[in-house]
Amino acid sequence: MKPVKSLRCNDEGSALIEAAVVVPMLFSLVFGVFEFSWYFYQQQLIETGVRDAARYLARIPLTTSGATPCTQIDSTTGTLYKTYAQNIALYGTTGSGTQRVPGWTGPVTITCPTTDNSAGNYADSTTIYTITATTSFTDPTLGTFGLLGLAAPSITVTHKERFIGPG
Repeated sequence: MKPVKSLRCNDEGSALIEAAVVVPMLFSLVFGVFEFSWYFYQQQLIETGVRDAARYLARIPLTTSGATPCTQIDSTTGTLYKTYAQNIALYGTTGSGTQRVPGWTGPVTITCPTTDNSAGNYADSTTIYTITATTSFTDPTLGTFGLLGLAAPSITVTHKERFIGPG
């Protein structure tokens, strides 16, 4: 009976057993927090890009008769302002460059639906344009989701901005 009693009261190695239980949970928590913070950071960058694109297109000059913000062409380069706005969403500039979010290549869909203002309910012209920019992105590099057998969540962003023209 004496050996059994001595094993029961022996506390040597208890720290090792506690660590073996706690460390996997601690790593899961730390990497989970890191993974979700990275996801929310990317979501914020994409939201900023889509918002910037819609705001840019809301402020362009409509110099061509019958043109809309989505069909207006830059007279100096012959490029659609809509293409500039899509580049602003992806790269932060009207041209190309470093992507805001690595791996995010779009597409950034921009539409310019109209609202009839012939009754004069709103100030300005008889047609009101609303610029709508939309995109979706699934990051393939989110590692913890894959380790857990989960699919990485998709980021879908939409932003609407009323066309107000140049200031």
